[in-house]
Amino acid sequence: MQYANAISNLVSSVQKGITTFQQQQFQNPLLLDQERSVKGAELQQQDSQEKPVSLVSTFKNAITSTAMLRPNGGSDQSTSMASLSEPESIRLQRFKQELSGSCINLHALRRLAFHGVPDRDNLRAVVWKLLLSYLPPSPEDWPAALAKRRTQYHVFCDELMLDPKRLSSNTGRDLDVVPPLMVVGITGPLQAQDVTSDDHPLSLAQSSQWNVFFQDSEVMAQVERDVMRTHPDMHFFTGESPEAEVHREEMKRALFLYAKLNPGLRYIQGMNELIAPLYYIFKLDPDDRVRQYAEADAFWCFMELISEFRDHFCQQLDNAQTGIRATIRKLMAVLRHHDAALWKHIEVVHKVDAQFFAFRWITLLLSQEFTLPDTLRVWDMILSDPHGRTDALMRICTAMVLNVKDVLMQGDFTVIMKTLQRYPPVDVNVILSRAAAMTPCSEIL
Repeated sequence: MQYANAISNLVSSVQKGITTFQQQQFQNPLLLDQERSVKGAELQQQDSQEKPVSLVSTFKNAITSTAMLRPNGGSDQSTSMASLSEPESIRLQRFKQELSGSCINLHALRRLAFHGVPDRDNLRAVVWKLLLSYLPPSPEDWPAALAKRRTQYHVFCDELMLDPKRLSSNTGRDLDVVPPLMVVGITGPLQAQDVTSDDHPLSLAQSSQWNVFFQDSEVMAQVERDVMRTHPDMHFFTGESPEAEVHREEMKRALFLYAKLNPGLRYIQGMNELIAPLYYIFKLDPDDRVRQYAEADAFWCFMELISEFRDHFCQQLDNAQTGIRATIRKLMAVLRHHDAALWKHIEVVHKVDAQFFAFRWITLLLSQEFTLPDTLRVWDMILSDPHGRTDALMRICTAMVLNVKDVLMQGDFTVIMKTLQRYPPVDVNVILSRAAAMTPCSEIL
């Protein structure tokens, strides 16, 4: 009877713990229901270690109470909340110690970040800025370096964002015929443009400021369409709240300026997915003085990030050694090295073109394959890998294919395509651990 009561208490305790955990799971106002999947739940709640511990402790205490009633039952309750959170606390302390020196050792910082940056105190924002060379190694130089970059960004806004009202006033046109300004949020008047009497809204001359403005409007329209589709499951990016509108406008402006500064490449669909994680972590900085410059900081970090992968976006370089097709071929060569049977099943037996799934994986740095919290963890490894970002990306992609080997080997063309194009939910740490243990691609190719 006593044992039956204990079992009943066990079930009640576990159910209570699960209910409490589920209620806590849905307290983040930034996320919609679609984002709260099993795949992203753990990382979304790492900023509050007490949440998962409460469920674990409840379950362990119930098990222990039952075991005490059984013959030879032990009652080891040494696992406490402090001990469960100890590894995270130690890692957090190691990061803070590394960042507190007069000159930060980037090699040591990369070793720490390679295994994940703690989701505490927005530490990831500082670490990524260092890994992307936005911040210099010496913290004493940070204020001057940040002021220079942020000022330069706003100069770009003034010089490259054409104001149709200014153009209209210089040409004597009626303001009523001026199209609405495509970019919102620019404060203060722009620099006056030297416009000739022949420069008017219908001019097709390459030197026409009006012609440039309408071309810019087309680019901005494309940017806006993509930004509106960025992480539709997150209130941070979508919705009609004033905050979400500000976030979208700032991302649009940063991407538009990139297009203006890189006329050979301009804006390519999908770039919004690469700037989104950067802007997200910078905009959530607890320091309001830092948060107000999230747009400029994200712009410069995006410039550095895409500098290594920009050839993947250039269609003219698709068949070059640095183009996307060459990178996909290298990925399949790495897969063949690690599992020749699986490679043969995919590429030879069923003739699956790796571009159907790997093109998005590589160009968007896996940002659409995982939830945003998981993507941040993936990027920790990509940005800090000692063998380079591209090497890390290919190893992670290879680990993803190997992780679903059983499904792929038993499937046909349709199963393979469906599995790799819509990657199933997975603990991202399992993928990253497998990728970290792999031989560097540079030693294979």
